[in-house]
Amino acid sequence: MRSFYSEILDREMSIFIKLPVNYYENTERVYPGWYFTDANRSFPMLANMINVFEVPRPTQPEIMLIGIGYKVGDMIDFFVFRTKDLSQVNDPGTDQYTGEMISNIAGRKIDIKTGGAGFFLDFIDKELIPFIETNYRVSPDERCLGGYSFGGLFSLYAMFTKPELFTKYYAGSPSIGFAKGALYINEEEFASTHEDLHATLFMTMGALEDSSYVAEMFHMADMLRSRAYPSLTIETHLFQDEWHQSCGAASLMKAIIVLNKD
Repeated sequence: MRSFYSEILDREMSIFIKLPVNYYENTERVYPGWYFTDANRSFPMLANMINVFEVPRPTQPEIMLIGIGYKVGDMIDFFVFRTKDLSQVNDPGTDQYTGEMISNIAGRKIDIKTGGAGFFLDFIDKELIPFIETNYRVSPDERCLGGYSFGGLFSLYAMFTKPELFTKYYAGSPSIGFAKGALYINEEEFASTHEDLHATLFMTMGALEDSSYVAEMFHMADMLRSRAYPSLTIETHLFQDEWHQSCGAASLMKAIIVLNKD
């Protein structure tokens, strides 16, 4: 883990890095960089999953994992930061609902403020990626962005607003309906100015999640297919008998397989 101060966010970030198993042996090799949000919670699980495919010998193309996390006192801080950073517009209803929920868990008043994804994406674009690609052998032409829940929403937001940054996207159980479907505005703005989208997108959902969440995922996939972008590949997967919390690990494992094909 490396500490990284962001001028854009004006706070200390914790960047978790897992090098490919043969990184120091293959000193000339440049690796794809996979950037994942919510690293305080998801990085250990995801890093171990990738290690399964590396040891005793690599059975998939090796990748470098970059987990984007926070310097926090506890997991309450983590939830406050992620709710702000992964949502693209301010939604007072989410602020109130999530604030009350987290306050009840923390036993103290916690203020939640959504709508910071623009700054967070700028941090990744202008500070984090240059740092990683200057200090590690990571390819600027093979970047993947992934996240779960609000992290999935952020992946889609990034794809529509800075499509040149990444070539692959994972959106696990994405909160597409957040803020009355504000993501559709991002999609429409992109479609109005672009004739192609150079991306591979993998979206998942648990079949036992809220039916509106499931419907939104398939609706987004259908809408993107209707645009007929020549360079866009979309795959979706519905995990039967799974709900939002239960399908996270299976979704991450599936994403590694689907998005890391030769």
